[in-house]
Amino acid sequence: MNKKWFFVVFVAVPGFLALVSLGVWQTKRLAWKETILENINYNLRAEPSSLPTGLNNTEHNYKMVKVEGSLEPRSIFILTPVKGSGAGFRVISPFKQKDGSKILIDRGVIKEKEKNRLETLGQKRSVIGYLFWPNETDYFTPEPNLKLNIWFSRDLEKMASFLKAQPILVVATENRLDPSIKMQDPTEQISNNHLQYAVTWFLMSILWFGMSAYFIYKIIEKKKIE
Repeated sequence: MNKKWFFVVFVAVPGFLALVSLGVWQTKRLAWKETILENINYNLRAEPSSLPTGLNNTEHNYKMVKVEGSLEPRSIFILTPVKGSGAGFRVISPFKQKDGSKILIDRGVIKEKEKNRLETLGQKRSVIGYLFWPNETDYFTPEPNLKLNIWFSRDLEKMASFLKAQPILVVATENRLDPSIKMQDPTEQISNNHLQYAVTWFLMSILWFGMSAYFIYKIIEKKKIE
């Protein structure tokens, strides 16, 4: 097999097909991610209901609910970036319902300087928000600093155990529990760069095709001269 056909069979065509395949894969990932975001936005626009029984993260994730009870004074502060303000804290507080059971309320995000000024009042109130099962802890996540009450991720089971509540988290969206606490759009935390990746892979496949064609052309021209 001469040099030209060796390059075509083992380099040019496989490389081109691999790059195109990656572009197609990212296109499919884009459609999958857009469906997820669409379902989340649909759930967030729905009328809130009471807390369902038999909760599970497959059926009830991002489901809008309304709970009634009172906040307990103890809270968890999770270190998180605040857009335009540097570091801040996400505030997680236990919430005692009318039946005496306790769940967790994600109250939103405060600036770092507001941590020591935050007050948790115990009056009765209703909270509207969506159910959420965060999955933010991995092998590299540090253990929480319990002395300073600074956590580095939302670990539902660990937070519930620490605050002596059920592992049920409601992220408040309405009836803000404190005017200084800001709500964050949950879809902002879900990256969706698949269109950019797809375009990149397709452009690379075009470039690869052009370079391969030029390389083959030069081989043919060289053969003519010889």
